Amino acid sequence: MIDLAEIQKRILENKQRRGFNTTDIGKEIILLTEELGEVAAAYRDLCSVPQDNTPQAVEALAHVIKELSDMMVYILGMLAILEVDAEAILQQTVACN
Repeated sequence: MIDLAEIQKRILENKQRRGFNTTDIGKEIILLTEELGEVAAAYRDLCSVPQDNTPQAVEALAHVIKELSDMMVYILGMLAILEVDAEAILQQTVACN
């Protein structure tokens, strides 16, 4: 199983080590919004190729997945900045939905 608390810790440490923002949630929201735009563009590209396991289709899907993964890192990072346990909040949200 994945340990979200450990991943949050690693994300925050990486941001600190690289001199990235670790205090301004507003800035992180803007960056997350940019990532969402990248997901949309990647998905548009995916929809423009035949879905037939050609290298082009596989690459386009991999790009969508990479951009979604980037969004997860931003979200986990923001929760870490806010000192929120991502696993607990995710379980709570899933239970409500």
